[in-house]
Amino acid sequence: MTRGNLRKRHIIKPIDCVYFLEQESCSHLFFECIVAKHLWAHIEEYFSSQIGSSLESVARFWIATKKCSVLNTVSSVVLWCLWKYRNSMIFSNTSWICIPRVLRLIRNMVRNWAILLSGSDKDKLTSFVETLTKSLQKPLTITCG
Repeated sequence: MTRGNLRKRHIIKPIDCVYFLEQESCSHLFFECIVAKHLWAHIEEYFSSQIGSSLESVARFWIATKKCSVLNTVSSVVLWCLWKYRNSMIFSNTSWICIPRVLRLIRNMVRNWAILLSGSDKDKLTSFVETLTKSLQKPLTITCG
């Protein structure tokens, strides 16, 4: 991870997960951390499919021709947003607010990436954004901290 590379250069940053002080690794950040698990559960609920338990589980959809292009776009956005928010917390001292904030980041990024798709795939991404927006308007069922 980035902090491990910084440590090799004698720039000391803690190697704990920025979200909940657990040992950080790629697998932890993207799939095992409570934040990642919650985000993947949200995505899995929408797509009615087990997606985010490991890189292999995400990659199996990437090699499944174009029929999974919407799911692949969303899963790529989830990975990218987890990485970007984590780096923002490490290098820009962004404060952890709550999971809905990361979900909003995902929603906004999906909106931006929708231009990569066309036709029904673009419509499906738009539907995903609308569903995510509605779920963000509901009362929180998780604790922000």
